[in-house]
Amino acid sequence: MKYIKIPIYTCLLLFLFDSCTINSNRMLRTPKDYQFDTITNLMNDVEYKIAMNDQLIFQLYTNNGFQLIDMFNENSTNQNRMMMGGGMNGNFGINYMVRQDSLVELPIVGDVNLVGQTAREAELYLEELFSEFYVDPYVFLRVNSRRIFLFSGSTGGEAQVIPLTFNNMTLFEVLATAGGIRKDNNARKIKIIRKTKEGIKIFKVDLSTIDGIQSGNMIMQSHDIIYIQPNINIIPEIMEDINPILSFASTISLLWLALTQFNP
Repeated sequence: MKYIKIPIYTCLLLFLFDSCTINSNRMLRTPKDYQFDTITNLMNDVEYKIAMNDQLIFQLYTNNGFQLIDMFNENSTNQNRMMMGGGMNGNFGINYMVRQDSLVELPIVGDVNLVGQTAREAELYLEELFSEFYVDPYVFLRVNSRRIFLFSGSTGGEAQVIPLTFNNMTLFEVLATAGGIRKDNNARKIKIIRKTKEGIKIFKVDLSTIDGIQSGNMIMQSHDIIYIQPNINIIPEIMEDINPILSFASTISLLWLALTQFNP
């Protein structure tokens, strides 16, 4: 009888060592009494400001952008339209990188500091600079590197980098771009992590009820991290973990039975 207990004890011991892998893919856990930051309407009034390492799409037109009106006309020569500098972009623009020293190199005017300005403020500033060289310059500027990071928290460990292709994209729009919330994710437990001047802020969003509409309309900022907590489903993970252990225990049991047959 005592020999029968050996495989059982072996199985239990291996299970205790292996059980630490259950839900090991969960990220960004917070204590039960953690105080999340509050989502306010004032957060939606904050316009994105250009930062280091941003990629900017820059276009320059003369005569207050007159040629821009009919630039797609096949008879137009676009002689007044200028697209100057580095790598071309599919949106009829040029990509310029804001360096670590906060400067971006533009044709004619050279290095310019645009960090801390909104896109509109930068446009007005550049129009003033280029007015020394062109008649009534019209500048189009867009930040082309704005993106957020979405972690679904599912068993497959899926994550996506979603570009903020439009200004003022909301949480609903970002989730729709990502294909919605998976069935193995928890709509009640969504965390949004944002870096601000005051430090890291963490918001908790519940989209499981109609009361979550206000939170769902929260405007996303570049480099936000969205983490959707997975539903806790322990049984499949336990079975996945203990199947090798059960197989090992069965092998030991069969080996023990075989040995006892030869040693009555």
